[in-house]
Amino acid sequence: MLKYLKIVAISAVLMVLFTGCNEQVPAGYKGKILGVNGFQPELYPPSKVWLANNPWNINKEKLFLIQTTTQKYKERMTVLLRDKLSLSADVYFRGRIVNDDKILNKIFNDIPMNDNVVTTDEVYSIYAQMVVRNTTREVLSKYNVDEINKNYDRLSSELYNALKPKLKGLPIEISDITISNIQYPKIVTDAINKAKQRRMQIEEEQAKVQIALTKAKGREEVAKAEYKIKMLEAKRIRDYNKMIGEGVTNELLALRKLEVQEKMVDAIQANKNVVYMPMDMMTGTTNMRIIK
Repeated sequence: MLKYLKIVAISAVLMVLFTGCNEQVPAGYKGKILGVNGFQPELYPPSKVWLANNPWNINKEKLFLIQTTTQKYKERMTVLLRDKLSLSADVYFRGRIVNDDKILNKIFNDIPMNDNVVTTDEVYSIYAQMVVRNTTREVLSKYNVDEINKNYDRLSSELYNALKPKLKGLPIEISDITISNIQYPKIVTDAINKAKQRRMQIEEEQAKVQIALTKAKGREEVAKAEYKIKMLEAKRIRDYNKMIGEGVTNELLALRKLEVQEKMVDAIQANKNVVYMPMDMMTGTTNMRIIK
């Protein structure tokens, strides 16, 4: 029983002595231990780290962390162009602390440790933000306002190529730079709106002309159709009259004269008080004068 109590007591003492000796370096970070003589040389990847913080240690060791994950950034810039007009634009990019132990060790000794974590935002703000802003102004200020839109596709790559050598040796690297959301000065936007309005008016007038031409073309087609119908009708009448005229001969006329005279004779026989006289000798026609 006494032996068992000794084991329990020793275990309790060891638990007290080693409580708080392990700390965790989380994923996305690296760790560095600060002791009585300053930062230790080792950098620890995500893992559990042993700290010599036993009860008899007066100067406790402390674990500091530095963020190694990639962050997204946006800089809103107002730039004075070569023609003395100003425009605003957003510069988007990704940034991360350079994952190099030599550079990371310098950061621990260069940045004030207000807490136990050095973030990517802090490193960007101290080392790169001013470089990004100044370089963006340098690149855009070489252009006139009307050249910005013409060179829009190349601005992002031009800015990246200008930034790359300036960031060399700094503890942060950036990528995927994009210039977007460009806002032109009011004088330019007003001119663009007026040009759009004029273009819309021209297009509207062109549309009206096209409609009028289409209607005129329709009327022309209708007139052609009506003309064709009338000409066909006139040709029909002409052909009919020609055919009738070709069928009238002297023999036919003489026959018709006899038929008329026969009818007149029949009429006289039906009415004895009527006298008729042929008019051929006087008029040369088949007409007859009826005398009552």
